Amino acid sequence: MAVRVRFAPSPTGFMHLGNARTALFNWLFARHHGGEFILRIEDTDRERHTEEAVEVIYDSLRWLGLNWDGEVVRQSTRLARYHEVAERLIAEGKAYRCTCSREELEAKKEAMMDTANRTCYDRTCRDKAFDSDAGPYVVRLKMPLEGESTFEDMVQGTITKRFDDLDDFIMLRSDGMPTYQFAVVVDDVDMAITHVIRGSDHIDNTHDQLGIYRALGANPPRFGHAPRILGLSKRKGSPSVEYYREALGLLPEGLNNYIARLGWSHGDDEIFTMAQLIEAFDVTGINQANGQFDEEKLIWVNEQQLRLVSLHTLAEHVLPIYARHGVSLDPSDWTFKLLELMRKRAHDLNEIVTDSLFVFRAPETYDEDSVAKHFSAQTPAILGALRTEIEAIQSWDEGTIEAAFQRVAEAHQLKMGKVAQPARVAIVGKAQSPGIYEVVWFVGKAETCRRLAAAEAFVQSR
Repeated sequence: MAVRVRFAPSPTGFMHLGNARTALFNWLFARHHGGEFILRIEDTDRERHTEEAVEVIYDSLRWLGLNWDGEVVRQSTRLARYHEVAERLIAEGKAYRCTCSREELEAKKEAMMDTANRTCYDRTCRDKAFDSDAGPYVVRLKMPLEGESTFEDMVQGTITKRFDDLDDFIMLRSDGMPTYQFAVVVDDVDMAITHVIRGSDHIDNTHDQLGIYRALGANPPRFGHAPRILGLSKRKGSPSVEYYREALGLLPEGLNNYIARLGWSHGDDEIFTMAQLIEAFDVTGINQANGQFDEEKLIWVNEQQLRLVSLHTLAEHVLPIYARHGVSLDPSDWTFKLLELMRKRAHDLNEIVTDSLFVFRAPETYDEDSVAKHFSAQTPAILGALRTEIEAIQSWDEGTIEAAFQRVAEAHQLKMGKVAQPARVAIVGKAQSPGIYEVVWFVGKAETCRRLAAAEAFVQSR
């Protein structure tokens, strides 16, 4: 059987991290088995749906690298199909029109809660044959009254619920819009979905949906319910893909790697490329226990991916961030060398950019602690001598730059740190940066000398 899975988000705002993991699990399952990954937009909620939110879904999936197969399916274009199926089930005696008003339903729920400690519909209209002109009505499914609903979950094992604990739930609302429970089954049948991997919060929904499969005479897909993600916090912003992409500056490889392991395991392995995830992923590795979100662990995983991805891939993600800081770079050998230098020290993409802006901008001020520690009355003479040595360099490479520093240290009978650190503060503005010879090489001869002269003047004016 060819594998066909789907990711079916509702476009109601942002791409939640839990939704992103659901999409990733389905995508990996499809790619592992050589199957298809279908994208379906469940956009029948008129009050909450926006086209901007649809674009967020597309953009988030593209950024994560989770490409879908075929055309996107929009539920809003399938309303006639839902009505067709509902009318068929009514005609077959498997569903019915319910004319109970909202007020009546509330009164029934209160009464049932008082007597039975539950709020299921009391099936007043179940055996009545209302026509479509009966006034406002909803369409409900006739659930069996006796026995049990059972399915074998690929993750959670055997799950059973008594039919007398289930409701004759609404399939079509009074405004003609389908409920989630109904539309999702009609869609999955029509799209020949073979496996449904989703969050464990949908387990109870499954029994209702199996009722529709039975009524339609259709074979249900195999279900697998992944554990919840605990510990997501809104203290720093919404727990969305956009937040981790923009605010935290993560690579998609870093986020994918982390959320894949948040509820799925493959031995003790922690770091995976996307190709390795595809090769290793199967539903049998999904855990039953909930995953605990750990932002520090996420950042650590992202650091590992920063060092693993190709420089071309790194440039693809980081150059737009440089552009937002007013720095235009092409994916050249020079740029790749800069990225190779900076990614050794960075935790995320934003850090790569902000920590390397010294290459393009002279410091407007100097860090006070660095000045206090590394600038002294001797500094102008040291920086002046270093400037003279650098100006005389003919072949611009890190070896000749290092030799210039050594000559100054020897001439002034100083350890290298007493030359390198004042020079670092002069060029970068603080005492922390990549290696000083690499810093000077990237800044360039003329600009390095200009910054050394500015620092000399700064110390002399104090």
